[in-house]
Amino acid sequence: MKNKAMLCLGLCLAVSGCVNPDDVRTLDGRVYEQSRRVEALEQKVDQVSSQNTLQADSWSQMQSMRQELAEARGDIETLKRELELLRQGDQSALLADDMADVKVALQRMNSQLATDIDLDSIRAERLAAASAASAASAAPQAAPAPEAGLESAAPGGMPVIVPVEPGQPGDPDVTAPAPAPAPAAAPAPDADAASTLYKSARAAFEARDYKQGVALWEEFVTAFPKHDLVSNALFWQGECYFQLKDYARAVLKYQSVLDNYPKSSKYPTALLKQGVSFMRLDKTKMGRLRLEEAARKFPETAEGKRAAALLKEKN
Repeated sequence: MKNKAMLCLGLCLAVSGCVNPDDVRTLDGRVYEQSRRVEALEQKVDQVSSQNTLQADSWSQMQSMRQELAEARGDIETLKRELELLRQGDQSALLADDMADVKVALQRMNSQLATDIDLDSIRAERLAAASAASAASAAPQAAPAPEAGLESAAPGGMPVIVPVEPGQPGDPDVTAPAPAPAPAAAPAPDADAASTLYKSARAAFEARDYKQGVALWEEFVTAFPKHDLVSNALFWQGECYFQLKDYARAVLKYQSVLDNYPKSSKYPTALLKQGVSFMRLDKTKMGRLRLEEAARKFPETAEGKRAAALLKEKN
């Protein structure tokens, strides 16, 4: 019963997904103590067994020690299982966080490079293929059914997140960890308000609430016109309109970046996305000009390479 209670405790801790480092250290200590206990009991058993003559009480003592030894070994195995479950729960939590980060990165990549990678469509294709394979193995004599839908393209216009290129100083679009700040005075209230507003807009975009994203970024530009991230805010307004398939307004927002912020980290992406937007408005000539400019000015960047690839597709 004791072992079952300990095992249930371990399972509950693992299911909770919250691993307390103190729990792990405690279990490690208990495993160590039980191991020492097993070693001491094994020595006693060896000593008793080595006697030439065994009296009744010695035999009883040895049997008792063997029973205690077996129980101690069982306790160690239970503790090891609890420890492993705790560690597995910790790994599962880390994996879930990593997958969330991958989805965010994929959304940014789709958005900024105008790709149409759709995880839901990929998953549906994989499940359909697995189902077809299972049906084929269950009925080997039947003619294989065509895998309808497996070649269909992912639906366009789905927002996806792009691995973010290095941005301007303090750019919250950059995912690389920032160095630890040196001790300094508390930020000004305006700085706090600007950061909060910008992050709220990004959260709306990543939640695919594009109308809310446009409104929040517009508020940011109006309230903080001299802020370093105004060019980014204009660019992301364009991204929101692009995802809403309002390509005309997207073109205007990208143009604001191109006209007023030639040094912005979003300049190459604004060129690429404006070219794609023109293409989707059937303004092929203007679209090609922008794509050619992106490929010519930034040939080694992801945006330049994507522009060159799109130009080849249109030939």
